[in-house]
Amino acid sequence: MATVRLDFVPPSQAGMVALRIEESSAQDGSFAEIERATAIGAYPNYISDYTTNLAVRENDWFRIRWEDENGAFSPYSGAIQGGTKTLVQEIVDRTLLRNPSLNEIIVTQEAQAAIASYYNTNDPNSILVTDATQVEMRGLTNMTLARSLVATTLATGGSVSGFTAGLVSIKSGATSTDPTKAIEALIKAANDDLGGNYSIILLMSEWPDGNPLCGCAPAELVGVDLTRTVIDYEAEVVISP
Repeated sequence: MATVRLDFVPPSQAGMVALRIEESSAQDGSFAEIERATAIGAYPNYISDYTTNLAVRENDWFRIRWEDENGAFSPYSGAIQGGTKTLVQEIVDRTLLRNPSLNEIIVTQEAQAAIASYYNTNDPNSILVTDATQVEMRGLTNMTLARSLVATTLATGGSVSGFTAGLVSIKSGATSTDPTKAIEALIKAANDDLGGNYSIILLMSEWPDGNPLCGCAPAELVGVDLTRTVIDYEAEVVISP
């Protein structure tokens, strides 16, 4: 028997009770289940890695699926060779290292989106760490961090104290709760590493009396176009009526 550590994306659904692990000597060969693991954590903090001691060979191919409390199964993951790590998991690990307060499910989804866009693939989990350079991994980490901050800010009703529209920048009051500057800097750093021109659109409510310089409470972030972060366009912020 061999010991193999498997890294994977945890499920985003509640009610999971077991992780099913299958092994094959070939990537597209016949797979056989080698373990049903039940120590998988609890929603929303399921495990994202597992070490099996029941593998036949360390460099065989492995795939997983999840079992829920009703006995139903998730789709199989892509087959990964023992001793390797997906780029998605590496970017998730790096992003959470930089900001441990982020939700791992959100970070995973944004990492998948960033990698799918950069590599122009519908299966981001098929990209391995060995397929990327250190500079690319840094850029994808910054992009994932920026996207995750946007999603988190939107979900928590975060506020912003200014906006940029084209070349015009307007600020109002303190910036201590303004996430836009940090997000902007992260995207710029990602652009430098990935050779892209990615940006983002933030949708904010109007300031009272339509005056962003009134000294009132900052506008509330009410929407975001995350899909625009993965195509080429100029930075802008849209103020809703």
